Amino acid sequence: MPISHQLLRPVSIGFIVLSFIVALLVNLLPWQVSIANFAPDFVALFIVYWALNQPRRVGVATAFILGVLMDVGDGNVLGQHALAYSVIAYLVLIRQRQMAVFAFWQQALIVFGLLTLAQVIMVIVRMALGAPFVGWAYFAGSVLAALLWPPLSNLMLMHQRKSVPDEL
Repeated sequence: MPISHQLLRPVSIGFIVLSFIVALLVNLLPWQVSIANFAPDFVALFIVYWALNQPRRVGVATAFILGVLMDVGDGNVLGQHALAYSVIAYLVLIRQRQMAVFAFWQQALIVFGLLTLAQVIMVIVRMALGAPFVGWAYFAGSVLAALLWPPLSNLMLMHQRKSVPDEL
């Protein structure tokens, strides 16, 4: 990220919780069948965002709880989202300091890989329980999520930014 003349204010836990509630509600919207595969996993996207920007507040336990909520809300096999979200949260946390200094477009490539990995984990869990392969179009949401990463990151950081006087 380029050097900025702005400081970031602390984030309240209420804002983090609100963002996860909105992400859960958007994920549970009844998408039409024709566009369901193109809808990104907003909960996974926000797990990556908050684990990257607030690693002391959002971690693997938060990702696991959100995964169980997604499994219950979606009516899927209990634990598939929880496993996938926990794995991507862990991977973000172990490389958080490296990822934080990357430009947003580089972070978007990592987000693409992480969300694709989460979807692969969910497909493997389903197939291990006897479900057929869902098709390659299932992974299209990761591409859209990677394209949404730079504007989403800027939008989420916008309320935190605070101008710094030029004297510093």
